[in-house]
Amino acid sequence: MKHMISVVIPFYQRSSGLLVRALESVGKQTLFDSIEEIIVVDDGSPIAGHSELAQLEGNKTLLTKVKLLEKPNGGVASARNSGIEAVTPTVKFIALLDPDDEWLEDHLALAMQAMSIGSDFHFSNFTHIGQTVGAFERAGYIEPSQHVQLDNQHNYQYTGDIVRQITTANVIGASSVIYDRQKHAENRFKENFRFAGEDYLMWLDITRDSQIITFTSKITTRCGEGINLFSGAKWGTMHLSKRLFDEINYRYYLLNNVTMSKANRDRVKEMLYDNRKAYLGNFLSMLKRLKLSAIRLFFQHLNKKAFRKVLFKQCE
Repeated sequence: MKHMISVVIPFYQRSSGLLVRALESVGKQTLFDSIEEIIVVDDGSPIAGHSELAQLEGNKTLLTKVKLLEKPNGGVASARNSGIEAVTPTVKFIALLDPDDEWLEDHLALAMQAMSIGSDFHFSNFTHIGQTVGAFERAGYIEPSQHVQLDNQHNYQYTGDIVRQITTANVIGASSVIYDRQKHAENRFKENFRFAGEDYLMWLDITRDSQIITFTSKITTRCGEGINLFSGAKWGTMHLSKRLFDEINYRYYLLNNVTMSKANRDRVKEMLYDNRKAYLGNFLSMLKRLKLSAIRLFFQHLNKKAFRKVLFKQCE
């Protein structure tokens, strides 16, 4: 029996045409016939999802598989969760794609080849905007020769410490992930992490119960600027404070809820205190620019116990 795939796309954009390109890349998949549905979740986007879909009226084959959901803005985790909950119950695999990213034509085909050995979590190499070197090569943390090569020259079974990979050197891009929905039907993105960490925690939740993890070393995904709501956090802005706040809480959560080696914990602590330093630096930068709203936000953040502990270096 051919296993079907649901594609879930959270949508929040300030630029027209990005979703169109993402959807067209789905339509060009060599494994397009295995796609049951493409669920686009309009998360209160400034550029409406229906206006983007209108630009695809000439591509009826693609549009017949698209389901548009509309909801008030709740963040990327909330949007992805809404898409996951709308997936047809009989579908086996969920493939994630952000609205300004694109898949190369063999993305799904290579993933399904790899997952045929019983894998329930798969990810692939990708490039960021303006780059030609893959994330695996740039980060230097995934060396294919250290893993088990499968029949296809690009596919491997992951054999390393996946917790260390995700928590200290994560190169698992959301738009490259495909997982077995039937084995992980209850897993959801944590919606209280609006600006950072929600994807890494999802990967940890899934891989904690995964028997086999696979990856594709070939670049099969091109990433854009990121979902506009969450990208472009510049120095001296409220946006950056909110993002760093979530990164602090994410890493505090790791230290208190995830089993890691001592070396892994030490590295997470280093990253946590780097976040603390950056948060305070950004706060002072806003004050120098007389952005007094930064004070209100700072005291809102102080209400979080984890933030207070990190701020006063009380982490174990």
